[in-house]
Amino acid sequence: MMKVLRVPPMYKCIGLCDADLLDNGTRHPNLVLLKIAGYLFDNHILFELILDSKADVSRYDHIFLSRVFTFTKLPEFYVKVIGTADEAKFHVGGTGFYANKSSIAEYRRKREEDMYQLENDEYLNTLKNYHGGKEYGICMARQMPYYHLYDVFIDQQVAKGFKRDKYKDYLKYSIGFLTRGCTRHCPFCVNKLENRVCRYSKLEWFLDNERDEKGKLVRPYIYLWDDNFLAADSSLWKPLLQELIDSKRPFQFRQGLDERMLAQSPDGELMAEMLAKSKYHGDFIFAFDNWKDRELIEQALKIWKRYNPKKGTKFYLFCGFKLKEHSHQRFYQDIWELFQRIKVLMSYGCVGYVMRHEDYRKYEISNLYIQIARWCNQQQFYKKMSFWEFAYRNQSYWEEHTLHNTDRPQLKTYEEFEEDYKKGYYGESEGQVKMCLPLQTVVRTLEKFSEHKEELLEMFNYKMANLVNPKLWE
Repeated sequence: MMKVLRVPPMYKCIGLCDADLLDNGTRHPNLVLLKIAGYLFDNHILFELILDSKADVSRYDHIFLSRVFTFTKLPEFYVKVIGTADEAKFHVGGTGFYANKSSIAEYRRKREEDMYQLENDEYLNTLKNYHGGKEYGICMARQMPYYHLYDVFIDQQVAKGFKRDKYKDYLKYSIGFLTRGCTRHCPFCVNKLENRVCRYSKLEWFLDNERDEKGKLVRPYIYLWDDNFLAADSSLWKPLLQELIDSKRPFQFRQGLDERMLAQSPDGELMAEMLAKSKYHGDFIFAFDNWKDRELIEQALKIWKRYNPKKGTKFYLFCGFKLKEHSHQRFYQDIWELFQRIKVLMSYGCVGYVMRHEDYRKYEISNLYIQIARWCNQQQFYKKMSFWEFAYRNQSYWEEHTLHNTDRPQLKTYEEFEEDYKKGYYGESEGQVKMCLPLQTVVRTLEKFSEHKEELLEMFNYKMANLVNPKLWE
């Protein structure tokens, strides 16, 4: 069994920093850091995950800092050393340092540097490679991750009262890429300049076989971060998918699969059949990022649902891109397209998962995206309530449990709510009832776009039970 490294504080070591973890918290471990840790472990080099944003950097000979998201704040210990001699010990990288670059030339340069900087790292190239590819220096594709890197962090969280199962993504999965690259050129994606999908790692290079004292696999599941697996040539995706099936382990393509390929590829039916028969972990995840892809998505859904009528199917719904403070028309169009995509998914019995680009924060009613995500991303709400019902139920639940007001209906139509509103039931004065934020946001949106009120109310009342139609695929 692989042991967890705990470095006594009197020893110097290599520091590994997950900037996203320190700032926002993350659901997943950082794969780059897992691989660097694995490389250091192979070479018997002491290292630790830095868990204090005010850490003393003198303790570390080198610090590898990774940031995935551009909105993540850099840790205080790094900001303080910028421009000093201590900055030289930092090796920084990740999409969070360049993903929002507007210049294509600059983006291309930063992306290229970031993708290969670790394999050209002066310090790492002094250490022996035990996984092939070259004699010295890390080979990122081949390097086995050190899956215990986050154990100390998880132990700390459990000690605070959090359940260990909350961190199952850190504990129960082998993680890697089988392929890299994409062909779609989506402007919001880090792969926007890629033109092809190519082989990256072999499954055996990141598949963990550690077992516990009872002989059970510690990490029985597989997470795959492939950018667009199904867009690979059939001579590539087909044997790789079969290899996953033959592993007998539940697996999931965490970034989703390209549903459009089921309609566009001559092997679309085979893709659907193989996936439907596989030991897939959780919901199948696809993406419906652009309303203009509606016809392709529906063609693909008809194929998919024939082979897979019952297994849960989820679609990422990208939104909020290129919004600004006063871009009213763009905001309305974005919300309209988001609800139209949701309507299509409901019709085919699929669930959505709203993914907001950080630009959504710039618009004055940005909270609407938050409330839509709260509704859509929780299946117990999405499958049973319309968005309007969700917003109103937030209000009635608060009144029941805070004001102990139990003589009012849990749900009301918008027209019934409007009557209460006009009569002065809601307000800040004595005797009036405060309106909860979800309801405030809906009202503000309707007032801001009064010329679209009827259309907005129609969309806010889309309900899966009313829209699902098996005849679309049977």
